[in-house]
Amino acid sequence: MTKHIPKLAAIVILTVSCGGGGSGPSEGSMPWRPAHSPTAKDIHALWGLAEDDVWACGESGNILHYDGNEWRLDITSLAPDFYDLQFVSPQEGWACGADGWVARRSGGDWSRVSGIPRTNTLRAMHARSTTSAWFCGDNGTVLHYENGQWIDESPGISEDLHGIRVYSLDKGWLVGDGGRILKRTNGTWSQVTSPVAADFRCAFFVNENEGWFGASDGYAVHLKSGGLTKTRIPNAETITALFFRQDGRGYAVTKAGNIYAYSPDTNTWRLWDGYNKQLYDITFPTGEHGWIVGAGGTILRH
Repeated sequence: MTKHIPKLAAIVILTVSCGGGGSGPSEGSMPWRPAHSPTAKDIHALWGLAEDDVWACGESGNILHYDGNEWRLDITSLAPDFYDLQFVSPQEGWACGADGWVARRSGGDWSRVSGIPRTNTLRAMHARSTTSAWFCGDNGTVLHYENGQWIDESPGISEDLHGIRVYSLDKGWLVGDGGRILKRTNGTWSQVTSPVAADFRCAFFVNENEGWFGASDGYAVHLKSGGLTKTRIPNAETITALFFRQDGRGYAVTKAGNIYAYSPDTNTWRLWDGYNKQLYDITFPTGEHGWIVGAGGTILRH
C-alpha cells in the first residue's frame, strides 16, 4: 500500500512540531489499546482526514468510517476484498482491491469504476484528484485513470507491486516484490538498484523528494533527494505499513503484530508495543491520536 501525509494532516503536524513541545504523542506515554470494531474480518488500510473523519477498508469489500464517536460499516460486500484507499476531499475517495476492482466515492455513495483493462489484484494506489489516480498490483500491473479513460502503464515485470506514488507523468516511484524499485522519468519506468534484497510491501511519502519503503526481513529503505539508504527494525519481521511525521519521527507495523518507532536523531528503530494479531496499517490523522488496523477486525487506538 502507499501512504503520504494528507495536506490537512501535514499542516497540523508541522504546526505542533514548531511549538517546541514535541509533535504528537510520546512513544512511551501510552500503550495502544483495542477499540470497538464493527467487523471480524481483516482490515487492510486506513486513511485519516481528521480526528473525527477516518476511513478504512478490507476483506469482503468492507469500507468502514470513524466519525469521532464510533466505527461503523459504511458499506459491505462492494468487492471481493479491498487493499488500499485514499481520499482527495472529505466527500471524494477511491478504493482498490481484488480482481482489478476500483471503487470511487462521490456525493456520499460508493460505486464501481468500469472499463478497467486488467483483472489482476490491485494492492496500492495514489489518487491525485477526483478524476486522476494510479494503481499497482499483482504481476507488475500499473494502471492510470485519467478523466474517465484507463491507460495500462505496466512496466513489463512479473513481480507483485505494493507501493506507488506519481507526482507527474514524468516523476514517480514504484516498489514491489523481489527488491523492485522503479523510478518514472520522461514517461517510462526504469529499474533502480535496491540497497536490500527483500520484498517491498509498503511505501510512505513525506514529500516529493522523500519517502520510505517497508520490506520483508525488517528493512526500511529511506529515499531522500534521489538517494537510497537502508535501516532495519530490531527483528527480521515483514513491515506492512509505515507512517512518518514532518519532524522525521516514524512508525512501522508488522505482520508479526509489533509496532516500532524510529528516531531520526539516532537513525534507529526500537520496539514500541505489540499485539497478538497481524497488523496492516497505521495512521495519525492530525498528529496526536493514532489508529492501527489488522487481522480479524483489529482496530487499535493511541
